[in-house]
Amino acid sequence: MSKNPARLEWPQMKTVGSYIIADFRANPRDPKAQVVMVLFRLCQVAMGRRNAPRKISYPLVAFYRLFTELLLGLELRPKTVVGAGLSIYHGFGLVVNDHCIIGRNVALRNGVTIGNRIPGGPVPVIGDNVEIGAGAIVLGEVHLGDDCKVGAGSVVLHSVPDNAVVVGNPARIVVATSNLGEQAVTNTT
Repeated sequence: MSKNPARLEWPQMKTVGSYIIADFRANPRDPKAQVVMVLFRLCQVAMGRRNAPRKISYPLVAFYRLFTELLLGLELRPKTVVGAGLSIYHGFGLVVNDHCIIGRNVALRNGVTIGNRIPGGPVPVIGDNVEIGAGAIVLGEVHLGDDCKVGAGSVVLHSVPDNAVVVGNPARIVVATSNLGEQAVTNTT
């Protein structure tokens, strides 16, 4: 698990370039995802702060939301804290609660839902280098550890340790590896 996922910085004018470069590299040959991520980062810079956005950012945020939500069918709001290098594969149907925290180098596929279980409830914290398969659902006060993988169609309602692979509904750990890369546990039932 990340030492402190909340430590992720909010992009500022002097750092947004490194975020955009990392996002571009994470989405090679995918101009749709690249445009979404550039607009996402520009909205964040224009907002200034997550919880008290500048009024001057409102038109850009409105354009971004109309473009991404109505035209592209994905919901990744600029208030969401996202580390550099987010990959969006076939983003249609992607829904991410804007209170979530997503680490660096995370891969999200089409149909992924990340949010709370009840309105206003706690939301997931996603570690670094996490892959979430198509149609997966991650809900509630869940922490996905660094370097873990969530299988397609899985429903994750409990925290997942670092380096684990989870599948199913409800999600269960099928492979957990140590930090040394050795397979520590295999559950094939």
